[in-house]
Amino acid sequence: MSDCRNLEPMLAPYVDGEAEPQTRAAIDRHIGLCPPCRDLVAAERAAREVVLARREGLRGCATERLRRRCEAQRALALPATRQQPPRPGFIRRTLVPLSMAASLLLVVSAIFFFGLNRGVELLAAQLAADHVKCHLFADHDARPDPLLLSQEWKRERGWPVRVPASTPKYDLELIGMRQCGSSEGPNAHILYNWHGTELSLYVMNSASPRATEHAQLVRKAGQETVIWNEEGRTYAIVASGTRRDLAPIVDYVKLSARSW
Repeated sequence: MSDCRNLEPMLAPYVDGEAEPQTRAAIDRHIGLCPPCRDLVAAERAAREVVLARREGLRGCATERLRRRCEAQRALALPATRQQPPRPGFIRRTLVPLSMAASLLLVVSAIFFFGLNRGVELLAAQLAADHVKCHLFADHDARPDPLLLSQEWKRERGWPVRVPASTPKYDLELIGMRQCGSSEGPNAHILYNWHGTELSLYVMNSASPRATEHAQLVRKAGQETVIWNEEGRTYAIVASGTRRDLAPIVDYVKLSARSW
């Protein structure tokens, strides 16, 4: 595969594990040498994970008419020899409610409008998709100890992360922490409740070339993402809110990070 544009029609089958072995091998070789296309694959995987995370809730959400239309579109998209019934338990990404479809549309738009450059928009789209996915199954009533989370992370992952504690001043409540990933590699994903909604803090153990020391605000997948580099790391906050709303949280995270 010599042309990056040839990747687009093969992207979904590749990520879904449905591509022919020869096609998969060609894509593997290409993305091994092409960072922008490797980013496209990572973003498509993030969008797919959102759908899979919601699959139980998506069952039965589509009308019979919509199902017939989706199946007809699928039949047109696949060669006759590849038309096989869906695997048990697998929900096609076309069968999503309108609210989720809108979010995924924004993510996919970011992939194809910004994926071929190395701007911060693609990273913001990946993190926004991951933010939605992880908060779906988070225990929003949990109140873990931030120090214990920090110690456990360092013990298991090998690099330290300062977990900002809950603070009534900003109506910020810590609910959990997990490892997630993006095209930048593994990151610490710290989850919060904030003013009755979800907020995520991402910490990456290196400075992304996409980000700068000046905090950048990017809106993707219906979320605001603030991204910046500081002291050799990349930080990102994802939530529904304005720049003014998120500014105190950014300052609080920066202060917590400097207190090591």
